[in-house]
Amino acid sequence: MLTCFRPARTALVFRAAITVLLAGSAVAVAAQGQDTTVEGEIYALSGMTLTLTLADSSLKTVNLLPETLVLAREEALLEAIQPNDALGVAARREPDGSLTASSINIFSPQLWSRVRKGQFPMQSGDLMTNALVIESALAVQGRLLHLRYGDLVTEINVPEGVRITRILTERIADLKEGLRVLIRGTTSADGSLSAGSVSFEPAP
Repeated sequence: MLTCFRPARTALVFRAAITVLLAGSAVAVAAQGQDTTVEGEIYALSGMTLTLTLADSSLKTVNLLPETLVLAREEALLEAIQPNDALGVAARREPDGSLTASSINIFSPQLWSRVRKGQFPMQSGDLMTNALVIESALAVQGRLLHLRYGDLVTEINVPEGVRITRILTERIADLKEGLRVLIRGTTSADGSLSAGSVSFEPAP
């Protein structure tokens, strides 16, 4: 049976991962739609229609699409990261120019296909690197990650205690009433919300 962590933690856990998706790329809806993120508890699920209870106790209807990603996430160790794994690493730039990781996501292949690749600044001021772990001589060494995407090759320090999680692609059938979820999608002109991704964190 799926359960969930408290709302604040769920939002914190998934927001960084969800925001690495290109705006509008996760949902096949009109380009004029507004990018939207909502969090709530599943009140009802009927076919491809999901109803959420929001923080103010109001109900929100969400349309699920065939391409909607259902994402869960589990704890992982640095030692579990393998060459060619796709990572999303949030890191701060140190005075000497080096990068120090603050969080690491290991992407499922389905999510990686939708993620913005490369390296770019985040609203928090950190730098996001979405790239592949390099194999051969530049594989994971100690607490260093060596990543490559295209012409980008970067080294990131991973301190003890940094949270590393693996994002798993689940099924719509895994969504249950009472589960707290974070939804990233697009709101159309008529106010309807179509989900690009539905994320949850199962209890340990």
